[in-house]
Amino acid sequence: MVVLSALWLAETLAAEMPVLALVEEEKHDAAVRAQRRARKQGHPLDIMVAASEVPLANGAVGAVIVDSLVDIEEESAATDLMLGLLPALKPDGMVISLDATKNPTLEARVAEIFLAASLARITQLRPREGALVTTGRAPHPAVVAARMRALLPHQ
Repeated sequence: MVVLSALWLAETLAAEMPVLALVEEEKHDAAVRAQRRARKQGHPLDIMVAASEVPLANGAVGAVIVDSLVDIEEESAATDLMLGLLPALKPDGMVISLDATKNPTLEARVAEIFLAASLARITQLRPREGALVTTGRAPHPAVVAARMRALLPHQ
């Protein structure tokens, strides 16, 4: 399990399963504290500062949780983030976005980002008012390969 940015969620999940949290530089001090707490409790939590700049091994990740995809203002940046995750996902791996919104336009925007990244079997759940959980599965490996070829600069 890989958790992007949300230390609180990574700590919580590490009580149940191995978690790699990727966080931004400004969260370094909080990450050090979270790492200490997890080690004291014997929880399998690894934290790397650098967020999306950390290369993940191809086909190694079963699930990625993205916190607040709606907060990424530029839709193209959000789509690029999602596309960057595709090679790391195991076949049928899952991407989950946790967002706080009541706005149907923002809910649709998250779904559009998942679609633009070629994710399959996209679902959106609203477990309570103001909470949105969007899930998508890794597309077929041939689709991932084609998307990655399309992203390479033409030579």
